[in-house]
Amino acid sequence: MTVANRILVVDDEMVIRTLLVDILTEEGFDVESAENGREALSMLADPGEFVILFTDIMMPEMNGIELIREARKDYPDLIPIIMTGFATLETARAAVKEGVYDYVLKPFSLSEIKLAVTNAIERYSLSHENARLREITELFHISESLASIHEEQRLLDYVLHAALERVNAERGSLMMTTEDGRALRVAASVGLPVTETHAMVDMGSSISGWVAEHAEPLLVGNIHDNPELIAMSRNLSDRSFISVPLERKDPRDGLPQTVTVDVPRVIAVLNVNAKKGGGEFSEGDLKILSIVANHAAAALINVRLIEDLESTHLATLQSMSLVLEAKDAYTSGHSERVRDYSLLAARKMGMSEQDIEILRVGAVLHDVGKIGVSDAVLNKSGKLTSEEWEAIRRHPSVGYDVLRPVRTLAPEHLQLIRSHHERMDGQGYPDGLDGDNIPPLTRIIAAADAYDAMASTRAYRRALSTEEIVGQIAEHAGTQFDPDVARIFIELIESGELS
Repeated sequence: MTVANRILVVDDEMVIRTLLVDILTEEGFDVESAENGREALSMLADPGEFVILFTDIMMPEMNGIELIREARKDYPDLIPIIMTGFATLETARAAVKEGVYDYVLKPFSLSEIKLAVTNAIERYSLSHENARLREITELFHISESLASIHEEQRLLDYVLHAALERVNAERGSLMMTTEDGRALRVAASVGLPVTETHAMVDMGSSISGWVAEHAEPLLVGNIHDNPELIAMSRNLSDRSFISVPLERKDPRDGLPQTVTVDVPRVIAVLNVNAKKGGGEFSEGDLKILSIVANHAAAALINVRLIEDLESTHLATLQSMSLVLEAKDAYTSGHSERVRDYSLLAARKMGMSEQDIEILRVGAVLHDVGKIGVSDAVLNKSGKLTSEEWEAIRRHPSVGYDVLRPVRTLAPEHLQLIRSHHERMDGQGYPDGLDGDNIPPLTRIIAAADAYDAMASTRAYRRALSTEEIVGQIAEHAGTQFDPDVARIFIELIESGELS
C-alpha cells in the first residue's frame, strides 16, 4: 500500500512557510503552502488528498482553530498539527476540542518538526489500514450472507439494505431488467415515494436505463452540474447518487444451454440516493457498491439456478404422483381432483391467495408417499391385513420425508402432505393431531380427499351417491371433519359445484 504523504503548511509569515516547506520536502514529503485560512480551504478542495494540515494559530481573517474546524467538516480524516509562539491553556483546550493531533511551539527545532510529522503519518497509515480491514471484513460478511439466502426477494431486499448501510445512504432501489431487456422494474426499494415503489421505466428514458444499456456505473456528485441527466431523473430530488449495474459475467449465466435468444447482460441496477448529512457520494462509495453489485449478481444467478432445479425436481415429483395414480384406473386423476376441490372450498371460505397457492401445490403431492406402498396393496379389492393397513397408514409420513429436502416447498406444503389423514377427534394418522392442532388448510384437503374417495368407484366398493356423501360428511362433522369445512363441502355438493 502506498503511504500518503501530502502536507499543507499554513502560516502568514513567508519565512516560516518557506522554512517548513524546505525541511519537509527534504524529508521526502509532498508539501504545499498557503498564507491564510481562506487560501488553505481552497487548496484542500482541489483533487489530491492532504494528510496533514500544519497551521499557525495566530493569522489574520481566519485563525488556525477556525481553519481546522472548517477543514474537518469536509475532510474528517485530515490530521491537524498546530504551531504557535503564544501558547496558552485556552488555545490548547480549543485545539484539543477540534481534534488537533500535536502542538509545536515556536521557535521550533528540526527534530520536533520531523517527529510530529512522522508520528502523524504513522497514525494516518494505521487508521486507514484499520478502516480498510474493517471494510474488507464487512464486505466478506455481506458475501457470506448473500450465499446463505435462497429466495430471490429476500436476496434483493438484503442487497439493497446492505448497500445503503455501507455508503451511509437514506434512499435507494434495486431495479430488475425485464426478460425482453427493454425496461426496468423496481423490485426492492427504501425511502422512495409510493408512486415509485412499483415503477417500470423504459431503458432509454431513465438514468438506471442508461446504466443498464451501457453496463457502466454512474457516480453523480451534483446532478445540477449535469443538465443532460436532469431530464432522466424522473423528478427525484436527490442531487448526489450512484447507480451500478449487476452484470452477468457470461451472457448465458443462469440459462439452459439450449437457449439461443439474446439475453440482457445487465440483470439489475442498484441505485443509492440521499447521502446522510447532505453530503456527496465519493469514488470510495462507488468502489464499495461495485463490489457489492458483483457479489449480488453472482448470488442472484445462483438463486435462480437453484429455484429452477428445485422447480424441475418438484415437477418430477408431481409427475411421479400422477404416474402412480395412472397405474390404477380407480384412482387416476385423484390428486388433481383433490386440488380442484380444495381450491373451490378455500375460495368459498375466503382464504388468501397465498393459502390458495399452498393448496394448489400441496394437494397434487399429498399422496406421493404411496410410492412406498406396493401396487398389490393399493389395488387390493379384499380386506387389508394389519400389515397392509399399516403400510397404507405410513404413506403421509413417507411423503413428508421424501419431499422435505425440496427447498421450494414451505413448511405449510409439508404439513398438508403429512397431516391430510388427521381427524378432529385425534383418531387420525400419523401423528394423532386433534382440533386446533390441525392447520386450517390441512382440514380442507382432508375433506377434499375424503370427498373424492367417496365419490369415486374403488376396487373394494362402488361410488357413493350424492345423498350418501352428504350424509357421511354431516355425520362426521366435528369428529373426522372440521364443522365449518364440512358445511362448505355440503354447500358445494348440493349446489352441483363439485359434480
